[in-house]
Amino acid sequence: MKRKNKIILAIFLVFLILLFIRPQKVIYEPKVNGKIIDENNKPIPNATVSSIQENETKNKEYGYYEYDDYISQTIKTDINGNFELSEKSRIDWFHTPLDLPIVWCYSDLQVRKDGFKTYRTKFGELKEYNYECRACKKIEFRPTIILKKKY
Repeated sequence: MKRKNKIILAIFLVFLILLFIRPQKVIYEPKVNGKIIDENNKPIPNATVSSIQENETKNKEYGYYEYDDYISQTIKTDINGNFELSEKSRIDWFHTPLDLPIVWCYSDLQVRKDGFKTYRTKFGELKEYNYECRACKKIEFRPTIILKKKY
């Protein structure tokens, strides 16, 4: 077989495999616990930590999807600035033809405290890629977030 034919066959096979990838929404229970500190490394007690989720709705008139954020869980940090979020989250789980999932596990947070600037995670800041079939069960996020004072 000529090299050109092999390349064409390989491209065709990759295209065929990509046709069978199908997304599926999965609910998982994340492990998100971290610490909120100030610029001097001192813990910030009673800061409000919120988990941000994405809401997907279909526009009935035109048929496209719209996305907006909502707060799904809110807690306060303890005296040492520690927090733990335990509410379930939704992830996108892409199944392949061999049914080996490719999973992006992520978490988006917002932190508020009087006298400090509101903090919001940037896109992809708390994200992990998992190759295994356990979805996000053993993925943990342990962020240390520094709040800056308002001047």
